[in-house]
Amino acid sequence: MAENQGIEQVMGKLVDMLAKKFSEASTTSNAIVPHTESILKIELMQNEIKLEGVKNYLSWSRRALLILKTKGLEGYVTGEVKEPENTSSVEWKTWSTTNSLVVAWLLTSLIPAIATTVETISSASEMWKTLTKLYSGEGNVMLMVEAQEKISALRQGERSVAEYVAELKSLWSDLDHYDPLGLEHSDCIAKMKKYVERRRVIEFLKGLNPEFEERRDAMFHQITLPTLDVAI
Repeated sequence: MAENQGIEQVMGKLVDMLAKKFSEASTTSNAIVPHTESILKIELMQNEIKLEGVKNYLSWSRRALLILKTKGLEGYVTGEVKEPENTSSVEWKTWSTTNSLVVAWLLTSLIPAIATTVETISSASEMWKTLTKLYSGEGNVMLMVEAQEKISALRQGERSVAEYVAELKSLWSDLDHYDPLGLEHSDCIAKMKKYVERRRVIEFLKGLNPEFEERRDAMFHQITLPTLDVAI
């Protein structure tokens, strides 16, 4: 009698253990499936700007990063999201699926002539790095001069002050890309940024319409120029 009760207790514990294991496995499986489904449901809007080469790389890359950020996927092109080492793990499968999604989306944002040169690259970060190297124009003297000439020639004209400032800031951003400071020491960088800002305040004020002449003259007669934000 006692022996039968002992066997029943052991069998009961064994059943409980198996039930617990099954429950854990079921929970894990349920946790993976929704995540996989969520990846498959990710829809990225099309980048209306197709990369054509050096001339429109900055506009293309800014728009591409913005679209990727809407889904939290920018890390796949910047390299912040690393490929897991274990290729048989759930983490790697998730990475692989998402990486392939980003690669396919990038290819749709390129003109065919450029797409064919990178379509064999399977990593989104490597594809982004290759496109940046080929078309970013960083340090390109011709593009630097062209951006500076556009800035020097720009006048407010029929634009509102806000529109004028927006166009200036876009050109300044281009110039910063084509002609980076390249300084190492933080003190030098801070001083150079102040110098650059003073130059940009002057460029902004000089391009304003005649109705702002009194305001412009008042700022030019100050001992120190205001910051760009104050000047605007």
